[in-house]
Amino acid sequence: MLHTCTFVRAARRIIALCCWLAVAHAGAEPAFVTVEGDLKSIAWWVLADFHPFTTEVRGIPAREIRKSWCKATEFRKDLIPRELLFEGGTDAMAAANMSFAIEGRFDGTATKQVALVGVFEECSGDRGRFILILDQLAEGKPKIRFVNALRTDHQFGALQKGEDNSIVAWACMECDNFSVLKWDRKKRKFDWQPDPAEQ
Repeated sequence: MLHTCTFVRAARRIIALCCWLAVAHAGAEPAFVTVEGDLKSIAWWVLADFHPFTTEVRGIPAREIRKSWCKATEFRKDLIPRELLFEGGTDAMAAANMSFAIEGRFDGTATKQVALVGVFEECSGDRGRFILILDQLAEGKPKIRFVNALRTDHQFGALQKGEDNSIVAWACMECDNFSVLKWDRKKRKFDWQPDPAEQ
């Protein structure tokens, strides 16, 4: 009987220690967005460092998107501190007609797609920004139609609907650093459009 009580007490201590370690570890995880630098002179999206924490995007495992990825997190407004998004009390993204995800029939078919941006982390630890276009199917998980990934220390990205079902991808909010993605009927795939200034 004495051995049983000693065993039960030891088991309770081990369980309590495991719970404490789990809570301590969870508390040690970095926030999704960290910002270091002077926000009075440099925009938050330039200073922001994003820390992906999920292993899937819209039900698709990160490793199915790219085999080298261990984590991938879609940008969402609820993951970013309000004081950054609503600097000065105004939603700068909404004012610029930008979003982290946009819906449309970007390939001209009846199937609705969603284009979204986020941050990935490779199993090696390298991080970067990604753009996904997914078919939104009536049943099951979405189907990947396009993936673009860029290793970068500047992971911020936003999207905007462009002309003629195009998708405008921004690397900032107040600059001219953007690219246009469009369905190419001849190639039967999404492709980046050439910059008119370079032609």
